[in-house]
Amino acid sequence: MSPYAPWATTLGIWVAAGITLAVYSFLYKDNPFYKLAEHLYIGVSTGYLIVIAWNDAILPQFVVKLFFQSPPAYVVLIPGIMGLMMYTRFIKGVSWVSRISLAFVIGWGAGVAAPVVVQGSLIRHMGSTLTPLFKMDYFSLDGWSVFFGILALAFWGSLLYLVQSDKYADWERGRRAILITGIVLFTTLFFVSSIIFSQLGVGDVFGYLFSGDKTNVEILEKSLAAFMRTFYALVILVGVITVLFYFFYSIEHKKILKGVAKTGIIFQMLFFGAAFGYTVMGRVSLAIGRLRFLVEEWVQPSKASHWFIGLGAFVIIALILLLPERLKSSRE
Repeated sequence: MSPYAPWATTLGIWVAAGITLAVYSFLYKDNPFYKLAEHLYIGVSTGYLIVIAWNDAILPQFVVKLFFQSPPAYVVLIPGIMGLMMYTRFIKGVSWVSRISLAFVIGWGAGVAAPVVVQGSLIRHMGSTLTPLFKMDYFSLDGWSVFFGILALAFWGSLLYLVQSDKYADWERGRRAILITGIVLFTTLFFVSSIIFSQLGVGDVFGYLFSGDKTNVEILEKSLAAFMRTFYALVILVGVITVLFYFFYSIEHKKILKGVAKTGIIFQMLFFGAAFGYTVMGRVSLAIGRLRFLVEEWVQPSKASHWFIGLGAFVIIALILLLPERLKSSRE
């Protein structure tokens, strides 16, 4: 149950709906309604932050400790004076004094942010990159895995030789397709045979898939999980190495190195695309929330009297905002 009177709740909903529509009016063009909403947002946000700063920082950490505490904590005069020094930017001739406080703020912010960035980005990515490709509990080499590994190395070596000797482009498209298919096929078979088939025989796996024999289900599931972990670790390793090499300009990117750099570009585009999609998804989610608010909390519960008063207020606000611009344009 709302702690406010019904009329106050209704007024708040109508004001929120009006400001929401005013902001969305910018989709048509820049107009006085959008400017009004923009100024209200900036003004209210600034006032709210000032109140928060006073209640959470200045009052308890400075005023109380200096004037209402026994003995007074005179050490708080240092941050208090540095805070006042910020306002010297508005005094011509001594505005340089504010740079001292700004230097402390920027230095403190960089010092606080640096460990967070190192821990959250650098060390975390290094840990993921250094993760072993193979979990030894679910990896072993047998005859099939060695056979597929040798074939994979042969196809990879052929590709590297052809690219390095500038003969790859001379091959027909069909022969190049066979080479790439062999690389993908035998590399995949090597990982599958060394991780999944090392724990279960080929007959056990296909027996589970086609005959419904679930004797080794748990082992198969763990082997598949180990295979996916290996795949993810391999993707991370290749991505880190190729992206770092893309920004390594001491060596000319040509022949094989050009392919490595292009692989780094692909990983970067995947990251930028995912980041942009995530951002768009977040914005669309916010838009959906506002539209649901307009429909469920504004349009549906509103009565005829509410619409009558609301439309009258809209006309008055429109006249106040639009008349000065009309008069200004007529004078010009």
